[in-house]
Amino acid sequence: MNRLKPLEHKFKALFFSAFRPLLRKGQKDFRPLDGSKIRNVLFLRPEKIGDMVISLPVFDGLKEHFPQIKISILGSPTNRAIISDDPRFERIYIYRKNPLRVIQVLLAMRRGDYDCVVDMIGNDSVTALFLSQLCARGKPRIGVGKVKYRDYYDFNYDHRLGNTGHIIENTLKLLEAFGIDSSNISCYSEPFIKPDAKAKASDYISSITNSDKRLIKVGYNLSAGSPTRIWAEEKAVALLKKILAYNHGCRVILFSTPAERERAMALKEKVGDNVELVPDRLNLTEAAAIIKHLDLLITPDTSLVHIARAFKVQVVGLYSRYMKNFLLWRPYGQKAGAVVSGCDGNIFDITVDQVYDTFVDLVNKQNTVSP
Repeated sequence: MNRLKPLEHKFKALFFSAFRPLLRKGQKDFRPLDGSKIRNVLFLRPEKIGDMVISLPVFDGLKEHFPQIKISILGSPTNRAIISDDPRFERIYIYRKNPLRVIQVLLAMRRGDYDCVVDMIGNDSVTALFLSQLCARGKPRIGVGKVKYRDYYDFNYDHRLGNTGHIIENTLKLLEAFGIDSSNISCYSEPFIKPDAKAKASDYISSITNSDKRLIKVGYNLSAGSPTRIWAEEKAVALLKKILAYNHGCRVILFSTPAERERAMALKEKVGDNVELVPDRLNLTEAAAIIKHLDLLITPDTSLVHIARAFKVQVVGLYSRYMKNFLLWRPYGQKAGAVVSGCDGNIFDITVDQVYDTFVDLVNKQNTVSP
């Protein structure tokens, strides 16, 4: 699929050139919108799960200031799992890379009669540019991270020009288009979890801790979206054994995708006692409900980092050395907790001692300072 990417980019560039004269330029003298007069806002976020999780503070911040606003969202088949039951959203649309489906969802969004459109994709996207132009014709368009297509948005906050703030803080800047001071908005917004999922998670945690609140509950996520972010199994075994030897009051909970369940079971057998697997075939919000009960989560750079931090759960995150990505997407609100590889493309050289020492450091700090 990656081989097709250059062709896709060339096609989109040609498409943009052909239809560029039809695009409407943004206002040069834009003034903040009067949120009290706005009733319906459409957000475009058809990306990954983590992108949606870090966007939740924006939705909550907007509703905090203007409760009457109804928020709708364009998501993706991937991030739909985190928002499908979320009452934050009046309507949920799903973008699929199929011309007929694109036309269908575009027509559906036009019927929504939105007062403005917010393109949350933090770079120059031809797809998002045209969707923002066509789904609410003539209405204000808010952008973030636009450079080449900046002139086609009425408001844009460009976080890529020398700003190394966290992605959550940068994304919140778009609220300035509504006259909201983003520095006064909380960067912590929890994903919505249904009551039955909360109850199941609570029962599961009680079953493995015997309701002993003194036990340290450590999550370990062995799954990642890319092979370059999968840590070696022998290192994971050594790490978890050291953690359990460090504190006999620890309980380790293994997280994995259903496709990697067998790998998780093999890891549990090699480590031994006080290691449990999450229940089989959990959906994402059910897994999030368990993460909320953890004291600490160890994970590669995945969406679980941002889910855990939304609950203010401490994270030991394993990152490649690509510093621009790391500075934007590191665990929010933690001065420590990130273990960075010496390689730009993978995490293979991260040692057991590096992760263990970071774990001990966070546990010790957690005993004296709450997150």
